[in-house]
Amino acid sequence: MKLFVDRHAKVDIHQLLKEKYGIRYVQYRKIWSRASSEWIPPFPPHIDFELIDKCNQSCIMCARNTKLHQNIEYSINTKTVLDTKLFEKIILEGKAKGLFSLNFGAFAEPLVHPQCLELVKFGHDNGIVDSRIITNALLLKKYVPEIFNSGLTQLYISLDANTEITYQKIRGKGFSKVLENITHFLGEKSKRNNPLPIVRVSFANMEVNRHEKLEFLNFWRDKVDFVDIQTYQNENVKIGSNISAPKKFDCDSPFGRISVLSNGDVIPCCAFYGRSLVIGNANHETIEDIWRGQKMYNIRSNLLKGRIPTCETCQRA
Repeated sequence: MKLFVDRHAKVDIHQLLKEKYGIRYVQYRKIWSRASSEWIPPFPPHIDFELIDKCNQSCIMCARNTKLHQNIEYSINTKTVLDTKLFEKIILEGKAKGLFSLNFGAFAEPLVHPQCLELVKFGHDNGIVDSRIITNALLLKKYVPEIFNSGLTQLYISLDANTEITYQKIRGKGFSKVLENITHFLGEKSKRNNPLPIVRVSFANMEVNRHEKLEFLNFWRDKVDFVDIQTYQNENVKIGSNISAPKKFDCDSPFGRISVLSNGDVIPCCAFYGRSLVIGNANHETIEDIWRGQKMYNIRSNLLKGRIPTCETCQRA
């Protein structure tokens, strides 16, 4: 997992989306900013979806690289695909109850799913005002027209390197192809004179690539809408083994979002660690019932008290 640290932006994301969606986007941001232990919205304003439980890369910092991450205590890389009917059911429930935002890519490569952009469009046709795809961009060029037609608002590209040698160490093959795909997409965006989707590139600051951080920032800051320099979270820490370490951040995810995995399981956050904290399954329960249910209540309550070894580990890894 990579946590946001330092953002270099040349656009006001919220102003762009406010101009496009008006009062509904304003309502979304108001609810999102208020969501906390002091006030929990009646329905999650944001949902992260895992479209397919696999990826076309095996990055050194990702839990999907099970050769390097042998301490994970949850199932992964099952190749399970999210049922599109289930996705549509969740979106339609959210349309009536207060869902504003969705994200594909918190856990896997969304463009591996052939209907990814159709699902984005379905979301925007049914009340979504903010949508995000997080991708490694290996398949980006294949879906350029579909991206612009889907209504996607934010395209996040994970790169983590400024040279092919470093890219290979972190992500494997594909650096030249990814650069070509991004350049092509940015050219198409310019031709269409369309501010959306907003394009971000990100760099997870690790020992292996730290020497390229400044070059990365200088190369991309005038080409894309913003650049994120992120810190690395170690997914290979055994749950409960580092509770005495200082906490790196306070987590408020269960108060404003949930994640739906490809098999329908619902978890209280967008972290890989959260896969061991299943609070329900959307195939058998409504999102509202899961959101308001006893398991989610227990997660929130015990998170605040520091009584969940999984969360305590995640906040220190």
